[in-house]
Amino acid sequence: MKSKNLSENILKSLKSSGFDYIDLDTVIPTNLILERSGESFRSLIFSFVDQNGKEICLRPDLTVASCIKYLNQKNKKSSKVFYSGQAFRKVQKKTDKIIRDQIGFEILGSKDEKRDDKKIINTSIKVINKFRYKTGSITVGNVEIFHLLINKLEIPKRWRLRLQRHFWRENYFNELLKRLETNSDVDETVVELDKKRYLKMFKQNQDKNIAGRSLNEILLRFDNKIKDPRRQIKGQNVVKIIRDYLKISCPMSKAAATLNTFFKKK
Repeated sequence: MKSKNLSENILKSLKSSGFDYIDLDTVIPTNLILERSGESFRSLIFSFVDQNGKEICLRPDLTVASCIKYLNQKNKKSSKVFYSGQAFRKVQKKTDKIIRDQIGFEILGSKDEKRDDKKIINTSIKVINKFRYKTGSITVGNVEIFHLLINKLEIPKRWRLRLQRHFWRENYFNELLKRLETNSDVDETVVELDKKRYLKMFKQNQDKNIAGRSLNEILLRFDNKIKDPRRQIKGQNVVKIIRDYLKISCPMSKAAATLNTFFKKK
């Protein structure tokens, strides 16, 4: 009962701050999730095929569902919205919950990100102050700074995109860092065999389709890997920089100085 009353009070506070409540679809197109998070995310979602043969899934996160709703409305104006409900996601540990209650609020389609970011932070502070907690904190992050860091690192372009794309998936992201650090997934014998296959396929019809991709697409991708290989020594250094960055935690008043010091050292 206590948590229910708390949730209701939070929602009232968000409404009084000028945010509009929206109802979200319980099921959403599976492809919209996989395009953002990758095919490996499929193991975490509850998906099925509808009567029209379209694959749909239970929403694994309400933030994603709110963005999909906004995009489907093709609204060119910014929207201040809030929502609540349940999200459904498979878990690896039996003690973890499959169904999670979630409350969130967003300013979608922002025309002034700095102003709206400040609005989000101030609203969060207002909610906390209203309930007079003895202790509490608001964690603020900026994924654009992480993207800036990744784009400056000496790693293959495909790996930059991979790390940025899967940043939100903690377990898989850590797995990627381990692979980058150790080259554990690179078998030199297999690489040499692939090179021989590459030369053989290069002589074939480039328009031929294999597993849904043209031979030309496959060869271009492998050509990029040959010209932009992963090197273990650089990988170890890159992973250390990323992990050092992720350890940064400081009051907002010290964030600029702390980040500037970090980037100067690296």
